[in-house]
Amino acid sequence: MAVASALALTGCSAFSEAAPAARPTATATPTQPTAVAIGDSIAIGFGVPADDAWPLLAAGRLGWNLTDLAEGGAGFTKPGVNSHEFDDQVSAAIRLRPQVVVIAATRNDAATAAAAPSTVRQATRAAIDRLATALPDSTIIGLGSVWGATPAPAAANVLDGALKDAVLAAGGHWLSLGQTFLGHPDLLQGDGIHPNSAGQLLLAKAVADAIAHARIEPGPAQS
Repeated sequence: MAVASALALTGCSAFSEAAPAARPTATATPTQPTAVAIGDSIAIGFGVPADDAWPLLAAGRLGWNLTDLAEGGAGFTKPGVNSHEFDDQVSAAIRLRPQVVVIAATRNDAATAAAAPSTVRQATRAAIDRLATALPDSTIIGLGSVWGATPAPAAANVLDGALKDAVLAAGGHWLSLGQTFLGHPDLLQGDGIHPNSAGQLLLAKAVADAIAHARIEPGPAQS
């Protein structure tokens, strides 16, 4: 099974377990692979125009039709603004049956990682295992957590390691992008956390280029 890289996001979205309110790319053509993004406010494009969210921009570069399931404040262990954790986004992804799932570690789990790292590892592994079991033909891509212009804390190693281990164990792909915004506060909004439109574009290009360089292909179309 191919697995798409996990992205560290701090998402913000209107998410409904019954019918996810997500942001799709432009109208799909019959040949466009389908994809979903699981994440947090960074993945949903908090503070920038909806179309500037990095998952949508990356999908556009790759020729994918993507639905952004991200929710602000959400994580593997932390409910987001609409009280959903990443596992709820996994449920929505399973219902959509995409060819690609992109999922990132998130700083929203940092407090849990510092206090109880095993809790983060267990929650991350359970969500990825459930995703991989339900969508054995989908490509799952995992990415590390996104931080600001200063060095990431030690908790980032726990977050990224938990997702990397889970994704690779499920047969997926892990893409390590490093700290995209280290030393570049000009690419962030005033809170020093969320990328501005230029930062979202840079992150999208980094993700799309890494996927292309690794020659990661979407899984087969699913009915």
